[in-house]
Amino acid sequence: MASKLAPTLARLILPAAFILLFIYSTTLLYTPSKEEEPRAREEAVEKAEVEYLPPESCNLFKGKWVTDPNRKPLYDETCPFHRHAWNCLRNQRAHMDRINSWTWVPEDCPLLRVDPEKFLRMMRNKNIGLVGDSLNENFLVSFVCILRRADSGAKKWKKKGAWRGVYFPKFNVTVGYHRAVLLAKYVWLKLPVRRVSSDQVKFKEIYRVDVDVPAEGWAGIADFYDVLVFNTGHWWNHDKFPWETPLVFFRAGKPIHPPLDMYEGLKVVLDSMVAHIQKNFPAKTLKFWRLQSPRHFHGGDWNQNGSCTFDEPLEEPQV
Repeated sequence: MASKLAPTLARLILPAAFILLFIYSTTLLYTPSKEEEPRAREEAVEKAEVEYLPPESCNLFKGKWVTDPNRKPLYDETCPFHRHAWNCLRNQRAHMDRINSWTWVPEDCPLLRVDPEKFLRMMRNKNIGLVGDSLNENFLVSFVCILRRADSGAKKWKKKGAWRGVYFPKFNVTVGYHRAVLLAKYVWLKLPVRRVSSDQVKFKEIYRVDVDVPAEGWAGIADFYDVLVFNTGHWWNHDKFPWETPLVFFRAGKPIHPPLDMYEGLKVVLDSMVAHIQKNFPAKTLKFWRLQSPRHFHGGDWNQNGSCTFDEPLEEPQV
């Protein structure tokens, strides 16, 4: 039996051996310097990490929430970037184990859990900005607490008009949040003499919204960020801006006529801000728009003794 196997093994092993020798010999042709070796290793790792990204044809937004009882958060209550009132882990919010067990699963492709080390390595020397209301602020807090696992030297950052942010020195990456609840610039005005009229109703106080002017918090960030995430939505209601102090919309410094209602104003602001971004921000900047999340208070709104008691995602008919 051995004598019969020998020729077969030789036919299999010898070509493989020649291939390995050839590969090894090619590595001898170039030996990176000590200065080049770390970067060469990093480039190899980064190239391999790109393979973990889902295919371009993957629709990450078509899927469902599933629960995994073994799933745990990637950070704990000691993360220094929490806002104390929003630190659900420290404040011992009920059913946190169940809440943290939920994960989003796309229908036709895998979605790996974020690896902070890989992510920061891939984003080395780049900056990520979030612009909008508390939806983006909450995302920033969770995001930077996760990334901190890969860089314990991460420190608070508040430049470029940012409301808050974090710098990761190990990777030279900045993640910043710019508060701009309407995206456009708005100011409160008291009208002691000449009153602005809307639908024949006169007001003593208004909020002036300049639909073609970005809020100051993000007006000067065009050349700083490589990735930007925008959102607005939760402030466009009469809880935030009561009927007696309405939003009055201006364009080119003059009131828009006929006056716009709140949701017409939202559309005009979005169109204007998109045009501003397209004109003033580099084309290479990766830009995302987030929708607002469903309201999920029980027993009243956020300012009416309402509370969020749910521990599972809303079903589609509930949204």
